[in-house]
Amino acid sequence: MKKSGFDLLSVEEMRRKYGLVAENRPTIRLSAENVPKELRHLIPLAELWGVSDDLIRDDMVKTAPRIAIDDLKRTIEEHDDLLDDWLAGPEAQGPKYSAEYTAFSAMRMAADFA
Repeated sequence: MKKSGFDLLSVEEMRRKYGLVAENRPTIRLSAENVPKELRHLIPLAELWGVSDDLIRDDMVKTAPRIAIDDLKRTIEEHDDLLDDWLAGPEAQGPKYSAEYTAFSAMRMAADFA
């Protein structure tokens, strides 16, 4: 359906049209100096799960092995307070967000969705 110059597409139509699937996830490279020291060991996990596109991240969660999802959820739960301190701290005020802040936020969203 087209209204006012915009296509209204379902999630599946968006995925097909724009390739928004787990197989097309972007490569994420994060810098340790932009991550609190006590969370730096989570950078590889954030590089994997920290996809900011909701549709790609959703597909990743849906297609990941159960063991990977369980590991993600457990890790986020274990670091919940430290993540709160950072992600709800001064950087949350924006208006610009570092790639690291965005990836860690998206990783947390993946765990919440899983």
